[in-house]
Amino acid sequence: MGGRSLTAADSTGLEREALGPWGVFAQGLAAAAPSVAVAVVPYSLFVAAGKGASWAVLVGLALTILIATTISFQAKRTVSSGSLGTYTGNGLGPGFAYAAGFSLLLGYVGFAITGTLGGVLYLDSFLESIGLGSQATWFRLLLVIVVVAAATYLPFRGVAIAAKYELAFEVVAIASILVIIVASYVSYGFHIDTEQFSPSHLGSSATFIAAVTAVGSYAGFESVASLGAEAKNAHQNIARSLLRVVLLIGVLYIFATYPQILHFGDINGDKAVLPQLADVTGVSWVNYIVSAAVAIAFIVFVTAVTTAAARSLFTLAHEGALPSALTKVHAKYRTPWVGIALVGGLAFVFSVTATFSSVGRLVFDVYGGYVANWGFLVSYLLVVIATPIWLRKIKALTTTRLVVSVAAALGIGYVIFSNFFPVPEFPFNILPFVFFGLLFLGLLWYWYLRATRPEVAARLGSIQTLSEAEQQRLIDEGILDVLGHDDDPQTDRDKDKEVVAP
Repeated sequence: MGGRSLTAADSTGLEREALGPWGVFAQGLAAAAPSVAVAVVPYSLFVAAGKGASWAVLVGLALTILIATTISFQAKRTVSSGSLGTYTGNGLGPGFAYAAGFSLLLGYVGFAITGTLGGVLYLDSFLESIGLGSQATWFRLLLVIVVVAAATYLPFRGVAIAAKYELAFEVVAIASILVIIVASYVSYGFHIDTEQFSPSHLGSSATFIAAVTAVGSYAGFESVASLGAEAKNAHQNIARSLLRVVLLIGVLYIFATYPQILHFGDINGDKAVLPQLADVTGVSWVNYIVSAAVAIAFIVFVTAVTTAAARSLFTLAHEGALPSALTKVHAKYRTPWVGIALVGGLAFVFSVTATFSSVGRLVFDVYGGYVANWGFLVSYLLVVIATPIWLRKIKALTTTRLVVSVAAALGIGYVIFSNFFPVPEFPFNILPFVFFGLLFLGLLWYWYLRATRPEVAARLGSIQTLSEAEQQRLIDEGILDVLGHDDDPQTDRDKDKEVVAP
């Protein structure tokens, strides 16, 4: 049975087998950035849903577990630097591969630019705490330059060195933040705020508006799927890391969100949240450590999402959908340096704009992050719809896999519906349309490619590598009758550079 040709993910010039299981896990953890999420997401949820924010966290966790499980159904069989775009294309074809890939790219770039601003806020807070702060515009702009430079240097040097620092700084940042979280519990006293867990919040659209951000707080965990060309034993390590990252940070978010909401009555929208919370709960002494640790964690977070964004750009360019300059790999470090530089430039522009905004940098960051979250939400919806279709094509669909995939799709669909009906308050009524406007511009480019260069449009989602076990299973099932190979003689190990997909 014939199909479209696939180019192996490990034949594109990126560094081979650079990351073991801990490195893959570190990439997912850093991109999901639990320390960063604990620092900013509870306040974002509170802005959208008030005390319904705790339910939004639980809804987000349930949905993300379903999403991660569904993605793992594909990751066990095939890997790619194209991540969810490639997986969507397996079930829905190249057009949807582009839509999911471009949507995910908007999410990664959005997180990179809002994360840069978050790093600026916490670096500013740290310097202020040691007497070196300034409200001068030139000083704020200098902080932007410092954060952007640091956050682009690590992914430029390579995924292995980035992963090493990502995991170490995440652990330090989370440990310091937990001091404030524990103090929040203690200062409130030993009784339960029952209003946070009132079932009435589940009937409020505000809770599901916040759920977009709650799901987005896990966003980045799927970035491990973009390491198909660089991970050792990729099919096993990527599939396992997807669920491990989600479960670990899910427990942390539940533990950390509840006590923060108790103290959100009077937060300055132009300053970092955690130092203010530390002052309120009587542990202001930890501000020096927390501000420094979280500032570094933000830089690490931007490093991780920049790594993922650059590989999404790299894959789309390799398939011909974006300028060929984005396929350039650094001669020494084997990293897609042009994409990294592009993301860094966008982060710089966004942070400078926020610096001059009258809204306040923290609020500006919340709104920007909300728009970015839609990139992940749409991509997740497409991939959970595509996965059971692909599994059925390759005769691997079971009742359990179908139920998980359908539950994920229905859950995401309901969250999306709740963000439009009833119509939410400003600006949440227009922010989704900002995202969809950007997505529409990206789709216009695809439609142009399909009309003028159909051979390029047809290649989208084709860079991936089936596991040896999966290739053999497909042959045994009679689904794959040809393992393509290059015209030139190659070793048996290279035979998977061209694989015909069903």
